[in-house]
Amino acid sequence: MSKLIEGGCLCGAVRYEAKAKPIFAIHCYCRQCQHITGAGHASQFALPSASVTLHGKVSKFEMKAESGNSVTSVFCPVCGSPIFKQSEGYPQFKAFHAATLDDPSLFEPQQLVWTSRR
Repeated sequence: MSKLIEGGCLCGAVRYEAKAKPIFAIHCYCRQCQHITGAGHASQFALPSASVTLHGKVSKFEMKAESGNSVTSVFCPVCGSPIFKQSEGYPQFKAFHAATLDDPSLFEPQQLVWTSRR
């Protein structure tokens, strides 16, 4: 994923782009990801925060991770699609939901996390 990465929400009100290589790509099975996606896991890839350009108005929901860090879930206020999460413990990157990619074939998961919650 070294080319321009583009994506957005279902209705198109929120869009993003970045020309950066993902820091990591995962399938996360934590309970927060299960609640956010309504599925058994969330497929996510992290981009350097400074490389991301976000277009459109977003809504945010702040929660506490098991680590105690505050985690912000960013989503479209129109269609409700989750866009990315950001943790105060790792402010240098944003973890985007793979389903938001314009080209989902760019997502190449490298690791499974929180598998004890499957």
